[in-house]
Amino acid sequence: MERRTGTIHRNRNRCGNPGLLLKALCILLFAVCATVANAQEAPAKVVYFVGSGNAPLDQHLIALLKRQLGPATSLTEVSDDQLATLENSPVITVGPAAFSRARQANRSAAILAMLVDRSFISAFADRSPGQISAVLYDVPLIRQALTGKAILPQANKIALLATADSVELYEPLIDELPAYGMSAKIFLVDSNDELIPTLVRALGYGDFLLAAPDSAIYNPRTIKHILLTAYRRNQIVIGPTQAYVKAGSLASSYAPFPEMVEMAGNFLSTFFETGAYPEPSYPEEFRVEVNAQVARSLNIPLPSREDIATRVDRQLTITGEASDE
Repeated sequence: MERRTGTIHRNRNRCGNPGLLLKALCILLFAVCATVANAQEAPAKVVYFVGSGNAPLDQHLIALLKRQLGPATSLTEVSDDQLATLENSPVITVGPAAFSRARQANRSAAILAMLVDRSFISAFADRSPGQISAVLYDVPLIRQALTGKAILPQANKIALLATADSVELYEPLIDELPAYGMSAKIFLVDSNDELIPTLVRALGYGDFLLAAPDSAIYNPRTIKHILLTAYRRNQIVIGPTQAYVKAGSLASSYAPFPEMVEMAGNFLSTFFETGAYPEPSYPEEFRVEVNAQVARSLNIPLPSREDIATRVDRQLTITGEASDE
């Protein structure tokens, strides 16, 4: 009996305490599960963000982008000093200045620019296709022209102001307008002193003045004089942006932020799948901002913003389908 009892004790010592062994196994299992869970929760993709310096705007875009990208993608703000060290991951920039800083700091960075115009980004994207792209912020001028026509159905002549450097902005528009029953004439501004006299001649020609995102003509220093001159001659200004409507333009089409962010999300998905961005593009949805006070002052019946946008979309669709045929 003693010999058998000793054997039993030795076997127990080899196996250890069953309770402790079970506890150890549970701890090990918990650790493995936690590791797997953390691996699953950790973002698999990283997107870097270079802001415009306008804190409310940047934070608004960050919130929209995080919602669009979801938990599987980490959106990380980076400083100018960190830009040079980035490799392989896509970079979102907000505005021309942020794009320029990122491009100068890291020539190999894959940059998706937001809040930039086609005229600004096109040359960069052409030189680095797939590496440089953009969700375009400016509105196609044909859409702006049709916005004016939706408000003034009888309008068929459009006045355009340009400098020698910006005249090419309007060339595609002039070719497109005849398909919509309209035409346009460019009035060249040779100097700052000639701006208002040239504007007066333009207003005498056109049914309305169409403003492009041309900072040499339309900027905070000149816009008040342009709008007052047009107002005194009972003429309207369409464009160039939503912000100018608050200053006194009658109307402007614009792309809403959620639509631009959705397109940015699609561009990033393509980049992660293929290693290249699509070419710069405009969002598919546009809305219209109007200045009802200006319309009342000029005795212009103003359709609703939704109605104007619907009319523009319909005209673009009908004429586009006809041209395809």
